[in-house]
Amino acid sequence: MTPRPSSGELWGLHLMPPRILVDCCLPNGMMVSLECLRETPLISIKQQLFAEARKYPLHHLLQEESCYIFVGVTQEAEREEFYDETRRLCDLRLFHPILKVIEPLGNREEKILNREIGFAIGMPVCEFEMMKDPEIQDFRRTILSVCREAMEEREGGGAHSQALYVYPPNVESSPQLPQHISSKLDKGRLIVSIWVIVSPSNSKQKYTLKVSHDSLPEQLIAESIRKKSRSMHLSPQQLHLCVQEYQGQYILKRSDRGTAHRSKLYARKKKITSRTKIHHVCD
Repeated sequence: MTPRPSSGELWGLHLMPPRILVDCCLPNGMMVSLECLRETPLISIKQQLFAEARKYPLHHLLQEESCYIFVGVTQEAEREEFYDETRRLCDLRLFHPILKVIEPLGNREEKILNREIGFAIGMPVCEFEMMKDPEIQDFRRTILSVCREAMEEREGGGAHSQALYVYPPNVESSPQLPQHISSKLDKGRLIVSIWVIVSPSNSKQKYTLKVSHDSLPEQLIAESIRKKSRSMHLSPQQLHLCVQEYQGQYILKRSDRGTAHRSKLYARKKKITSRTKIHHVCD
């Protein structure tokens, strides 16, 4: 019976071993074996390989490592060139842990683009181009026309239009809040829960603030300091000095519900829209 392609990270294995011996064939005829972690990216393997290659004969025949790419045989029995060097060893789905170092032929950028298009459409570009379906061909002609018109319109706008295309401004279409959001605010204000976390003990104190929807991070930090200082019975002048002294020592860290995402709000001009934690800058 003909063996079926494996669905794992290596032929016959669902998961690669934590450490695996990879045979690397160099253009100068040498073969170097490297012990690699399964999560090692190709760029790290290449750096390790060329450092090890200095110990082998004919090293002087090699060019700079940036001149080469890896190629391997996948579990689909296809020869694949790996241009994306951020890919991990366990993501390559190799038939056997053997990598060959070659000089890329043809247009490198075009091959990278074709590979990304292939991932997007679920098939290699060469197979897609061989399809003779009239509907697909009509769609390709139409989308090509739309893209050409957009490009001509952008180029007709001069340097300013092209700069906006490369560096699009991060702005909203209207300065007003959408109705479905503004209707939930209390006279344009929202309630923000703050947890003040102080190092090194990581002790937490929770405060609830009612602030304007367009408040900035530094304003929210200042208001939190004012609320925290109320129990100290400071005079207005002392409170003002306290805010000035400690305002720059804290940053905001947004906590999104339902996800593990965390982002620190260093930007002083970014509006507050979510539950927030305050961390000491030393964190």
